[in-house]
This record gives sequence, structure tokens and C-alpha cells, in this order.
Amino acid sequence: MSPEDAGWRALALALGDLAAKGATPTYGVAVLALPGDWEAEAAVGLYRGMAELGRKTGLALIGGDTSATTGPAMLALTVLGRTGTRPLARSQAQPGWAVGVTGPLGAAAEALRSHRVLRLDPLLGLGRRLNEAGLCCGDISDGLVREMEKFAAYSGAGCELRLSSIPRAAGAGALEAIASGEEADLVCAGPEEVLRELRLHVVGRLTEEPAVRVLDDAGRPIEIEFRGYRHFA
Repeated sequence: MSPEDAGWRALALALGDLAAKGATPTYGVAVLALPGDWEAEAAVGLYRGMAELGRKTGLALIGGDTSATTGPAMLALTVLGRTGTRPLARSQAQPGWAVGVTGPLGAAAEALRSHRVLRLDPLLGLGRRLNEAGLCCGDISDGLVREMEKFAAYSGAGCELRLSSIPRAAGAGALEAIASGEEADLVCAGPEEVLRELRLHVVGRLTEEPAVRVLDDAGRPIEIEFRGYRHFA
């Protein structure tokens, strides 16, 4: 992808955290470390892509840092936002709640496989409505299964996901949809009637047992080798 596309994508994924909590973006800072053989125009392109998405979403890049590195290049973003609704923490999720996603998953994996650029649009407006409705939401940047493992770690409530119920982006496989990550879409937990009223795709349910399981149509657990991105693997 071009530097502009990479800058846009980096900021879009950072803004996914604000979308999950119903926040409106305000400010951001970017830290960029570049190898000496990079062209200056490539660095400018990264900032150009971030600035383009910033203008679209109302976020102003107000500073950060630049430095040299022996490689690879590194871009780190911190974004700030405001919300008038206190978001539910993952620790407040309750067994028996339904789990829903806002749209088809796996588009990023399919784009990578087909060498196609995918510009993500963070779901900031939808995130506000979901939080105002009292749902507990998370972003799917690390994959759906991994995100539900975070819910389980903080709340003690596990999850059963029905593989056939998970909506898939065009060209994406079922396992890509549940584990590949880098999604703009969100996952939310709450009363099933609320999820359906907001037209989320209901894909599972939180359980008393803390494990996160993926089930086939017969309700049997499916072994998943790759469960998503692990930051400290």
C-alpha cells in the first residue's frame, strides 16, 4: 500500500477503540521512527494519510515525535476523545447476554490475500448509538475470538460463538472472519432484544463458563488453531 494508505489505516485502527466506547475524536499524537534509507516523501505520505482521515472524523493531530531507527519503521498513535455516556467496561458483561457484530468480518484478511488496498472507516456514529443503548462494546482489531477472550478475562463470562451465524465479507473464509482481525466493525454484548432492535448480527451468547468456544451447527466445539493477534506472544 502507499504511505498515504498506511497512514490512514493506522489511524483508522486506533480510532476503532474510540468507536467501541462511543467517543467522539478530539486530538491525536503520532510517534514515527524511520530507517535512514526511507525517502522523506514516504514519511510525509504517512502524515498525509493520517491527516486526511483526521479531517473526516474531526480529529486534530497536535504533535508527537520523530526519530531514526535501524529498522523496521514504527508508527505509534495515541488518540483522545470525549463521550457524554459512560461506556460499560468489559468487566460489566453478564452471562446470558447475547453477542452481536455490526457487520461482515474478514475483509482485511481477504484484501491482504488479494494484494488489495482496504481503507477502513471507523464506525464512530454507530458506536455512539450502541453505547447510548447500554451495550458493552469492543473493537475487533485483534480478531473476534481474541476480543471475546478479553471479555472473559475481565468479566469471568465466557462465550459461545456459532460459526455459521458470523457474517462474512465477500471472499473471506469462516475462520478468517472469526480470527483475522483488523476490522472496522464492532462486537457488542447485551440483551438480545436490544441487539436485534439495533440490527446487529447476533452470533453467540455469554456463558457462566469462562471459556470461549466456537460451535458448529450441531453445537459441537470446533478446534481453532489461530485465535487472533496476541500482543505479547
